[in-house]
Amino acid sequence: MHLYNTLFLIMIFTTSCTTQNRQSRSTPSEHTETVAPQTKTTSYGEQDKVTSAILDKTGNLWFGTSHEGIYRYDGTSFTNFTEQDGLCDNAINCIEEDEAGNLWFGTKAGLCKYDGKLFTSIPIPWDGEDNLREEDWWSPNKIQCMLKDRNGNLWIGTGGCGAYRYDGKTFTNFSFTNDRKQADSLHHNFIQSMMEDKDGNIWFTSLTHGGVSRYDGINLRHFSANDGLKDDMVFSSFQDRAGDLWFGSIQTKHEGLYRYDGKSFIGYSKEDGLCDNFVTGFYEDRTGNLWIRTGSTLCIYDGKTFMPFKTQEGKGLKDINFIVEDAAQNIWLGGRYGHLWKYDGKILTDFTEKNI
Repeated sequence: MHLYNTLFLIMIFTTSCTTQNRQSRSTPSEHTETVAPQTKTTSYGEQDKVTSAILDKTGNLWFGTSHEGIYRYDGTSFTNFTEQDGLCDNAINCIEEDEAGNLWFGTKAGLCKYDGKLFTSIPIPWDGEDNLREEDWWSPNKIQCMLKDRNGNLWIGTGGCGAYRYDGKTFTNFSFTNDRKQADSLHHNFIQSMMEDKDGNIWFTSLTHGGVSRYDGINLRHFSANDGLKDDMVFSSFQDRAGDLWFGSIQTKHEGLYRYDGKSFIGYSKEDGLCDNFVTGFYEDRTGNLWIRTGSTLCIYDGKTFMPFKTQEGKGLKDINFIVEDAAQNIWLGGRYGHLWKYDGKILTDFTEKNI
């Protein structure tokens, strides 16, 4: 089977939602089918992306794509799951695994659960309004990011209706009024990333000029320029082993990269050596180096110096959507044009059009 490519993040248009908290139950449907390998000859473009990845408890790698559903890699071969096999939608933005080993896929059409046999569609609640206009870009049912917290709750960040906490039965909505109002005078919170810190706080980043917010289990706190966070379109979040929090902005007006030490935000920009002020994600390797995904290149920070990632052959990488480590400690990276690479610390192997 050929694994060519897949999708990352594009803003699509759907229905509008309000900013009120709400609860509801889903009515799931169930489908499954055995997948046979296929030979693909389709050519792909910039919008075909490998969007996300996760290493499951059994050692399999799962890759989400923009148009081709899910690929499972067992170390030898890829197996493809699509809507024809019961997958809820072929456009996958994020993947999580719960304690029971169920996989959760965040799609443009809502939440999808896979128990190893059946795919179950779990619609995200919305207010029933259908007043989306052609120029509106938000999509309340589109899942941008997910997070499983220490209590077993699944947190879901949407493309226009804030975040939800899902306990397996009910959804509780978290909306933010610090975001910029849209053309319809409502706050369509676009939550691009979430993170649980070592103290159990949940952090949210906003692409609707909402900056960063923290939920301590009782109260929400918004961080702004008064705290040192100069940019309010924040794309990514991460906590390193030392406990520092990192946030990446795509506004590029100021630093682009921020470190929060528990008191204030410290900014880093190209003037400090940062490879690019457009920061979309993070990964910390076993030696403590911070890998920073930027718009122009993959950047490595050793705690003192920023430097572009280069292989032994001098090859760099850009437009990376995810970084994940497999059971053998290889690092996998995926991005635009369906690019998928495996890096063993010395050699970068291209799986983009590899015949498995």
